[in-house]
Amino acid sequence: TRTTVRAITPAAEAKWRLEIGPAPFAEVLTADAVVLAVPPAPAARLLDPVVPDAARELRQVEQASVAIVSLALPRSAFPQVPESSGFLVPPVEGRTIKAVTFSSVKWPWLAELAGDLVVLRASVGRHRQAGDLQRTDDEIVDRVLADLGDLLGLIGRPVAARVTRWGGALPQYAVGHVERMDRVRAAVAKVPGLAVCGAAYEGVGIA
Repeated sequence: TRTTVRAITPAAEAKWRLEIGPAPFAEVLTADAVVLAVPPAPAARLLDPVVPDAARELRQVEQASVAIVSLALPRSAFPQVPESSGFLVPPVEGRTIKAVTFSSVKWPWLAELAGDLVVLRASVGRHRQAGDLQRTDDEIVDRVLADLGDLLGLIGRPVAARVTRWGGALPQYAVGHVERMDRVRAAVAKVPGLAVCGAAYEGVGIA
């Protein structure tokens, strides 16, 4: 775990040879099977020498980066505590935030743990708008709070805040994406002991 895989190649007896670790001190790991649960770009790099047809298709998938801003705020910060689970913000609004989930409303177990706090998470970062994610964590939190102030009348500061960045985490589903992923899976399926999975194939989120 927590080890970079630099290359995968078929090995003898239907096994796989994985080159792992830092480049100057690369090690070799032998595996019975490989599941590539990574975004399209690194998947394409790893598949290029093994399944070039799949790699070529995956390189066509554009990706967006995202930051999740988790906030814990006192109930008194809200003129009215939201009853919905959240909302989406379209690009035309010109906001930093693109979505908000009221976590302590959506999940009753979290509401019980939160007590007099409202826990929410805001999503920041749109396709081809990487500038929002190049700010410091404090700047991102301030921008999210400013948007929440305008949209919800929020006042005050959070008692806790965390910014988690996910580079290239959101595949963009262009016209023909489903057919492209079908071609990727068909090409990979021809290679024993190899599989792919992730947001690029079946969609973003738990579902």
